[in-house]
Amino acid sequence: MSQTGATAAGVSEPTGDKGKALLETVWAYFKEFDDWPPTDQIDTLLFRAGVHLEDALAELSSDLVHGISWNMPVSVNADQRLSLTFAGALSCKDSGPETTIYLRLVELAVDLECGLRTELTIRNINSKSLPVWWMGQNAAPSDPRVVYRAVLLARQEPAFSGTTVQPAQVGDIAQENSWELSFDRRIRAFLGVTDSPEAYWTTRQGLLAPPAPESPPAPTVPSLVVSVSLHPEVAAAAASRFESDQYADAVMRAFQAVENRVQSLIGSSEIGVKLMGTALGSDRPRLVVTRATGPSLPSERDGFRDLFKGAMAGLRNPRAHGPHYVDDPEEAQEMLSFASLLMRRLDHAEAKLKAKAAQGSATP
Repeated sequence: MSQTGATAAGVSEPTGDKGKALLETVWAYFKEFDDWPPTDQIDTLLFRAGVHLEDALAELSSDLVHGISWNMPVSVNADQRLSLTFAGALSCKDSGPETTIYLRLVELAVDLECGLRTELTIRNINSKSLPVWWMGQNAAPSDPRVVYRAVLLARQEPAFSGTTVQPAQVGDIAQENSWELSFDRRIRAFLGVTDSPEAYWTTRQGLLAPPAPESPPAPTVPSLVVSVSLHPEVAAAAASRFESDQYADAVMRAFQAVENRVQSLIGSSEIGVKLMGTALGSDRPRLVVTRATGPSLPSERDGFRDLFKGAMAGLRNPRAHGPHYVDDPEEAQEMLSFASLLMRRLDHAEAKLKAKAAQGSATP
């Protein structure tokens, strides 16, 4: 059986370093305590390392980690525990022993289900019977903790869907790492696919995929029409141009109005992307357009900085410098709504500036 300690091609993996850090932190706890960690503890450990839980989860999927709400911001309670799937464990640098043993457990369960080792089907493996089945060339590892962690990993996997894992009490684990693992006929799907992580993962994902419908339903296109009032400064800049069918010019003037207001609020003659970087591009921006607090604040701050900069680079500049755009009226309305959102966030920033100024003037 191939070594599975490194991420294998074709198996789900994190998309960035923050997601990787979350997986490694969970796995380190798991290896030390033979149990999955509380979510709030992982949240704290990541925060100390400069990583926000929300940012880490944004680089992961439910194929990698279980036990968390994927709604942002994340709500963490003391009873939540994070656990890794086979792919999540496989992405961790020192998971080779556990992931390899897990695939051997799947292989053994298939053999027992299909009667390849006995005349009768057996649908139960436990810590006492395992050495009997792994005699000779398939001898069990000397460290029972490795096997126990592989059993805990099995609880996250559809290879043992519908089965029960009954570990011994915590006091017994330290002495014997006792456990009991049962399975049913669905384990047969993994016959012949445990020689590599890729083959196992392909079969595993196939089990989770919904069956194809016998006849595809007629396509439905959801329809939602919203009506919003544009910010007064956007409407003043764009209304006459839009009403005379000059849609590109209306969009350009709307974002020029956003640009001019940022210049006025911070007293700068810079323009475009550079202006937005000056106003919004630091941990203590000159304009506070955010509303979030706590762990979500850095994400919102960076996001709105990029929205303002992107508005200049992607929407204002092409229409200001040419070639001449012929905008679709519906798309133009969407872009004007975007300009309106930015302008309302500048209302928020201006109110913050005025409050700070008033507080300063009131201080003796």
